[in-house]
Amino acid sequence: METLMARYVRQSFKPHAHGEYMFGVIESGMHAVWCRGTMNLVPADTVVTMRPGDVHHGDAGDGSGWDQRMIYISEAGIREILSDIGDREITAPLDFAAAFHRQPEMAKRFVALHAALHGSIGTLTRDVALDGLMQIVVSGLAQWPVARDRARPDGRILDAIELLRSRVDEDVTLEDLCVVSGLRRRQTIAAFRRHTGLPPHAWHIQQKIERVKRLLRVGMPATQAAAETGFADQSHMTRHFVAIVGMTPGAYARG
Repeated sequence: METLMARYVRQSFKPHAHGEYMFGVIESGMHAVWCRGTMNLVPADTVVTMRPGDVHHGDAGDGSGWDQRMIYISEAGIREILSDIGDREITAPLDFAAAFHRQPEMAKRFVALHAALHGSIGTLTRDVALDGLMQIVVSGLAQWPVARDRARPDGRILDAIELLRSRVDEDVTLEDLCVVSGLRRRQTIAAFRRHTGLPPHAWHIQQKIERVKRLLRVGMPATQAAAETGFADQSHMTRHFVAIVGMTPGAYARG
C-alpha cells in the first residue's frame, strides 16, 4: 500500500495505468483526466475509484491546478480488506459504476482519514484510518453489497483492551489486537468502541497521556516523559496532551 498527497499545477500525465486499485479525492482545484473512454473535468470534493489496468491521463483543468490525495492498494490487499468488511472470503474483483463520484460529504471524510493514514506516526492510528477509509469507499460506492454482522461479536475484546493498557509505550498494531480478540479488523474496532467509547488508537493515546500526567507529577521532564510513553518526540506528545488535558505539560507540571 502507498499513499500520496500532492499539488499539481503544470504536471501533465501521459497515458498510463496502475497495477493496483487507486482511491483518491480531489481536494481543491480542477483536474482534467481521460479515463474509461471519456474526458472528465473533475472538481474538488470528488472521490476517485480506479481499477488495476484503468488507463488514464490528464493535467490541470484550469490555471490554478489541483490538489489530490491518493491511496494505492494491491489486488491481494483489496481481497483481504473486502473479506474483513464482508466477514466472508471474497475473491471477486472490486468494481465501481464510475471512476469519479461527486460526493462532498464523503470527500471530506476521505480527506480526514487520509490525513491520518498518510501523516500519522502511530501504526494503530494508521490501521484504524485505513479501515475507516475503505469502509466509506466500499460501502458507499462499490457495486456489491457488504454483509453486516447482526450478532455484533465481542470475542476476547477485554483481553485486547488489557493488551493496549499494558503496552502504553509501544507501537501496537491493529493486527496485534485482532490476534488477541479473535475478531476481524472491523469487528475489533467496533467491539473496542462499544466497550471503551473510543476507537483503539484514540484510547491508546489517552492511556499514554494519563501515564505522562503521572510522570510529570513525580517531577520527570516532559521530554523524558514523552520518550517513556512511546511518543515520537515532545511536540508530538504536547499536541495530544493539550487536546486531552486542555493545557501544556509544563503548565500541568507547575500545578
